[in-house]
Amino acid sequence: MKIEKKIHPKDTMSSEERIQAAVNLQTPDRVPVAPLFYYFVANYNNMSFAELYDPVKYFNGLSCVFDELGPWDAHYFVNAYDKELIAFVIPMKLLEPGEELPENTMRQFLEAEIMTPDDYEWIIEEASKIRSLAYARLVIERLIPRIWPDAVPRGWKAYKAMIPLITRNTLLLKREIERWRKRGVTPLHQFAFEAAFDTFSLARGLIEFSKDLSRYPDKVIKASDALTESYAFLIKATCRILKVKRAEIFVHRSSNDFISPRQFMKFSLPSLKTLVEKLAQDGISSILHCDGNWDLNLELMREFPAGRVVMQCDGTSDIFKAKEIIGDRVCIYGDVPANLLALGSPAQVDEYCHRLIEQVGKGGGFILGSGCELAPNAKPENVKVMMQSVVKYGYYTQSKE
Repeated sequence: MKIEKKIHPKDTMSSEERIQAAVNLQTPDRVPVAPLFYYFVANYNNMSFAELYDPVKYFNGLSCVFDELGPWDAHYFVNAYDKELIAFVIPMKLLEPGEELPENTMRQFLEAEIMTPDDYEWIIEEASKIRSLAYARLVIERLIPRIWPDAVPRGWKAYKAMIPLITRNTLLLKREIERWRKRGVTPLHQFAFEAAFDTFSLARGLIEFSKDLSRYPDKVIKASDALTESYAFLIKATCRILKVKRAEIFVHRSSNDFISPRQFMKFSLPSLKTLVEKLAQDGISSILHCDGNWDLNLELMREFPAGRVVMQCDGTSDIFKAKEIIGDRVCIYGDVPANLLALGSPAQVDEYCHRLIEQVGKGGGFILGSGCELAPNAKPENVKVMMQSVVKYGYYTQSKE
């Protein structure tokens, strides 16, 4: 479905054209804005966090935010309507609001050893047989049953439990995307996935995985490489189903907060670079969700194909430094901090957004957004100021006073 509707009167591009131009390092009509909403939707609509699992309540709540505080250019979907599917993004044990936790408590991920050292060998061996299915088999047959042993059996029996959930969520997401497109809002990406190295770090647990980098360095590298083809296969498939040519790839454990630049270059970058290149060959751009501080990895990120990668900053990395070092090759995305939106004044938010637009947005290749997820307790007036800043300051064709 081609998006023709313009969301602001002065716009000369559709939201899809604008987002894709920024990703491709071109200069759109104005800076696009794409915040990441989740828990804020519940707070704003007087819902419990547990109610976000209801697709009707979630969509209606987000629509209310859009109508009253928006609009925005891209729908940034991070929800899953069945908790078991969260393991495709973050393969860890978790406690959920309304179940193990009070209904207004944010979900909590637990550092635990879900994946074992033997799984490295299994990945390498299985990928040598059917490379395109290795990642899906790892998550469905081995990791999810360990996270949810009472709900999902191990091995091939897991598919009986998981296929209906995957089908349901795919159909719900496809419907949501089409409904947002009718409002002039483009999907930012298809369903999100964690990169291979980061999947291992999360599933092994931080302490055990840190040991693995010394005990089994070759296995970690080989297993990361072995999963790359299956990641690409799954991402391409979801892009075709949802009719979007951008992929969200989480790299939660590749920042300088967890590993050194030397370790990033040795363990994380090779398979990540291969994945990005494979997707680029199919015309799919990669949005890297770069939580944490990436300042010392910036030079290495120049190895990614130009105009095919987005670096999403969360307020920890120096976004202005990122623009200076990789802005000619990588689209920069972010990064209005959570504390500013929750504790700052509208004038402070306006000033920071203005600075982002003028400096990081110079020459294009920039998407304005919240630093990772928008703070659940963000002030609505601050959110509205962020949305309006792209109209106030962001048109590239407007004359400068």
